[in-house]
Amino acid sequence: MKRGNSGFGAVARVLLLHNYLLENATKEQPAQRKDILEYLENEGYPITVNTFYRDLALIQDVCHLQLEYDEHKKGYYVVNPLFEPHELRLMIDSIQASRFITKTKASEITRKIRKMAGKRLQASLNRTSYVADRIRSKNDSVVKDADNLHKAIAADAKTAFYYFHYSPDRRNPKSYSKSGKKLIVSPFALYWNNGNYYLYAYDGTKFRFYRVDRMEKISEPLLERREGHDLFKEKDLTQKKAKVFDMYSTGKSYDVKFRCHNRIAHAVIDQFGKDIMMMTDDDKHFTFTQSVELSPPFFAWVATFGHSIKILSPDDAVKGMRDFLNDSMDMYKNDGNT
Repeated sequence: MKRGNSGFGAVARVLLLHNYLLENATKEQPAQRKDILEYLENEGYPITVNTFYRDLALIQDVCHLQLEYDEHKKGYYVVNPLFEPHELRLMIDSIQASRFITKTKASEITRKIRKMAGKRLQASLNRTSYVADRIRSKNDSVVKDADNLHKAIAADAKTAFYYFHYSPDRRNPKSYSKSGKKLIVSPFALYWNNGNYYLYAYDGTKFRFYRVDRMEKISEPLLERREGHDLFKEKDLTQKKAKVFDMYSTGKSYDVKFRCHNRIAHAVIDQFGKDIMMMTDDDKHFTFTQSVELSPPFFAWVATFGHSIKILSPDDAVKGMRDFLNDSMDMYKNDGNT
């Protein structure tokens, strides 16, 4: 059925052509004119060759879609798609790799991203099977609810939510902070770390990290203004990964000096960044100094490398490491019953 080539019909036809080109006209497989004209005719918008060329010019001028003609393959392709294939794959892999996003929500977002690709590319973007067994959050509503945190930060307002930890009790698998009452905090930043998503917020006493996937019923921005502006330093936050292990923040950092075997240089760089200053100690070892907040996760990280790393100073860090190891040894001396 012919739907007309003027007014609304012309606009609809150009939109159809625009979408068809985005989905089907790639450099690898250009769209041939006869296929495009056949598609438009099947959709009820038959056009002449001259109208076809005018529509292509309009799409390029108004929609800024750059098209080129491949003489060898006898077809048109889009030079500047909204996203390149490698960019779409990167987005999908990032979504799938995130433990913050549930498996169901990750699959839903992946389907939406795939729609932005051409039809011929969509099949190669179906990458969910590669990460199906990854440990994920069980909180399915948090992706949508987390937007309220962004709104609160933008509005300079406090936010409220229920915060829980998982419990081994199957009848009551969640243990809520503050005896089940809502926490009210001043949100300042959202922070990715090791696949998890954290809120960095002021609780009225100090800044803390909160796992976003452990939040429930995140409120719309409250009327009450945020506190803690004078204590928040964005630069400090960007350095937190080097200082804090698994978001276990103590609020006090030490300049810790380490002596390491050369073979773990990559692990040091992964943890503290490529700008870390590593000084040669001998032909097999190097030393470096890094600001660190002392905590059980930090000592566990050091213990992971056995004799390949040693804390040299300060005394508080050395003693903390020694106490951590002794406590672990004592537990196993008692057959692990304490």
